[in-house]
Amino acid sequence: MKKRVLPLMLALLVLLGGCGLSIPAPTPAPTPELTPAPPQATAELQVFQQSHDSVPADEDEAEEGDAEAEALPPEEEAEPAPVVTPAPAAAAIAENTAVRDLELVRVRNYIPDLLIDLKYATTDNFTGKVVYSFDEPYLRCGTVKKLAAAKAMLEQQGYELLLWDAYRPNEAQFELFDAFPNGVYVANPYGGGHSSHTSGGAVDVALMKDGTLCEMPSGFDEFSALGDRNYNDVSEEAAANAKLLEQVMVACGFSTYFGEWWHYIDSTGYNYTDVEGCVLPEHATTVYESECNEYINIRRVANPSAEAIGNIPDGRQMTVLSYLTDFIHIQYGELTGYVNVHYTKPVY
Repeated sequence: MKKRVLPLMLALLVLLGGCGLSIPAPTPAPTPELTPAPPQATAELQVFQQSHDSVPADEDEAEEGDAEAEALPPEEEAEPAPVVTPAPAAAAIAENTAVRDLELVRVRNYIPDLLIDLKYATTDNFTGKVVYSFDEPYLRCGTVKKLAAAKAMLEQQGYELLLWDAYRPNEAQFELFDAFPNGVYVANPYGGGHSSHTSGGAVDVALMKDGTLCEMPSGFDEFSALGDRNYNDVSEEAAANAKLLEQVMVACGFSTYFGEWWHYIDSTGYNYTDVEGCVLPEHATTVYESECNEYINIRRVANPSAEAIGNIPDGRQMTVLSYLTDFIHIQYGELTGYVNVHYTKPVY
């Protein structure tokens, strides 16, 4: 009986194979999918995440900090902001490549050995009063570069450059015009007029040699024909010095004004609205401190609705790189951006 069953089973297997049927192989168990572990958060990453996840767009810093603190998850709320020590001012500006030519900067930060006698920061001017609320000259960064080139060119010929005036706030222009209301010599700010000094792209300069003021056609702010660029009424030496100064300044990118031999305007032609109403420190300082309820936002550009790239807690110090209307360009640790100047104060 066994001999007959075995051949029958073999025949059945052959028939099944010929019909294309096969016995399925066992299915292997699926391999578990591996998920990479999240990267370890660094201090820089935490600052960046805070700036994007917890910093609102509105620039009302005093109120937004308190409201946002309540909305933060517990682990973010407990995470302290990193302590950052600002770099020295001169080094920060020298290394910073984000300062644009249109931004207002402290002149000494770029030309530390420039001879300066800022007339309207003293009583030695035609008003007999201190007109400026600050005692340091400021100019557009691009204008400072041109001024530095002119200084270097004059030094090659044995002369020194003396700066009498630079950026002038519009409120100071009103005071000057009220003291001498003559539009030929003092630009009339009433009715929307502006001096080229208000743009931050004009300078009043003279020549010096061996520490002494050279003979020039007149003194500063001479409101007569002696102050113009017709040198037929002055000495040959005064005319030669004025012409040398003009030759160098024009070669370095400045244009002239006929009525004042000392006055030069950056040929770039900056718009005064970029710096209208900018807040400058009373005394020379480039270190500011945040003054707010909790923190102030660092914006990517000088606009209250611009992207926030970080924040500065109350009482922390930052290095100021330049000044614009309502904003200062700052460096805070490795972050460079713009903050609302009204939530800061200079450190004296």
